[in-house]
Amino acid sequence: MALKKGMAAVRESLERNQRPSGGSNKFEKTNWFGWKAGETKVLRFLTDDKDILIVPVHENVENHQGQKRTFVCRQAFDVDCELCEAKAYRREIGYGLAVLREPVYEEVDDQKKMVSYKDATETYETEVDGKTVTKKRPYVGIVSQGLRNFWSNIALINEKYGSLKDRDIEIVRQGAGVDTQYMPFALDKKEIENIDARYAPFLPKLEEFLTRIGSEEYYQAQIHGVTKEKAQTSTSTETFEDEYEDDDYLDFNEETEADRLRKKLNGN
Repeated sequence: MALKKGMAAVRESLERNQRPSGGSNKFEKTNWFGWKAGETKVLRFLTDDKDILIVPVHENVENHQGQKRTFVCRQAFDVDCELCEAKAYRREIGYGLAVLREPVYEEVDDQKKMVSYKDATETYETEVDGKTVTKKRPYVGIVSQGLRNFWSNIALINEKYGSLKDRDIEIVRQGAGVDTQYMPFALDKKEIENIDARYAPFLPKLEEFLTRIGSEEYYQAQIHGVTKEKAQTSTSTETFEDEYEDDDYLDFNEETEADRLRKKLNGN
């Protein structure tokens, strides 16, 4: 697979393609991070700069049933692409993995004060010894965003600190449509111990997914309605075997950069 990785690829693409970008895609049973206008999310990136996937895609293409679909351009696999031949709109998207973080509050001098961040979690059901049990896992998902209005700003943080994985990043969406911009604010360095092993059981199979939606089989099925007969029922549902436990958070007693910016804009 000839997909490009890394912030160097982001910069290379920005030099080639100056079109504004935005939006993201979703697929079943996997979390995708999106922002509404004015919304803020705090993420801990789980893919560092060199592992960001830069992928040419055709978005909002009608399939044979009239539904909008996204396709990885077949040229990413060094073969001819029928959507390129049909002059379907194409742009490059950056894909990375992250875990959602949420604030931790404590009572300080009879006042509720935010002191740190920890993993946001979600519950899921699984079978244990023939019984259905509810477990908890970190809210890990895919960041799928444009290079110009999202990843170029994230690249500045990576260039300054040398990593995206050693601190939480607060990301604010400003505007909507073609005017959308994402403003990231790097928080204090707070490393998560054994970060790669900690989240490994919960990571979506991103490259597998992108390969699938760029495959000849996917193109034939979605565009032309031609599918191969299935020999057996698919068993591709993701499972998470390991129990997840909350992390011990690290204290920091200061407001975030976004909070300070809001106060400045409000004249406080």
